[in-house]
Amino acid sequence: MGAQVRVQTRVIVAACVAVCVLVTPAVMRAWGMDVHRLITEKAIDGLPAELKPFFAPERAFISEHSVDPDLWRVMDLKGDRGEEPPNHFLDMDFEEGSQPPFLNIPREYDEYVKKYGIGPATRYGRVPWRAEEVYNRLVTTMKDIGKPNAPYAADNAVYLAAVLAHYVEDAHMPFHGAINYDGQLTNQRGIHARFETELVLRNRTAWKWAPVTIAAIPNFRAFMFTTLVDSQQLVAPVLAADRKATDGREFYDNGYFDAMLKSAGPIAERRMNDAASAVASAIHSAWVDAGKPVLPVGGPRTPARIRR
Repeated sequence: MGAQVRVQTRVIVAACVAVCVLVTPAVMRAWGMDVHRLITEKAIDGLPAELKPFFAPERAFISEHSVDPDLWRVMDLKGDRGEEPPNHFLDMDFEEGSQPPFLNIPREYDEYVKKYGIGPATRYGRVPWRAEEVYNRLVTTMKDIGKPNAPYAADNAVYLAAVLAHYVEDAHMPFHGAINYDGQLTNQRGIHARFETELVLRNRTAWKWAPVTIAAIPNFRAFMFTTLVDSQQLVAPVLAADRKATDGREFYDNGYFDAMLKSAGPIAERRMNDAASAVASAIHSAWVDAGKPVLPVGGPRTPARIRR
């Protein structure tokens, strides 16, 4: 068998499926860490001229720390709204009968919790609000750059850009917007990692990266919701590609991934490109909302000693 993974049997008693759902640990909901780094690097490379002299020297730092939110999940760190995992997704289609653009989901977090209850609201995710929280912190921090009473604002802005990149990228991954986030409802378990990580990394040199485009984001939370709606609608074709690629196969082998590259590869490529442009646009938009502060050339500088 080697490194091959056996394709699960297609015909399974419904009761057995239910048991598997209960006993199988939840999948790590995120692009693979190396994929996060790759997308973030492309985003930094595509920043406009007014931002690039500040962020480009910190490219390696931003890329590396763009995976920190996933590490917070491993460490079980918690924020004001609770544990970290729900910050990475929002199952747009969790309510039976709902349809895009899923206006049944309140866009205000308090209304979301009021409508569904804190338990379901946590279970179905909250990435738009978490991303907005980080975005607003980046705006506030950028406003402080250059102020004597905020000597580390530039350093903090670089770090917040890395964290923001993670959540924006997560929203672009199709399975971060769907209740069937790992194919568990259609007997396609493992599709999350097969699509977002192994398919991407197996074909690292095959992807065509489009030039990053900067677009205005007048309402960041609305932008996140729109991104998630788009992601949810890509789940069905990825699942269909997985069913076709596994037809007649016993293992998730090279042949499986070759078939997935042909059918689902264009979706992965498009969403990675979209994510890179979105991250760059979000950083640029935060800078605009901060009043376009003058950024130090060459990245953050060590604050000068304050003489008394």
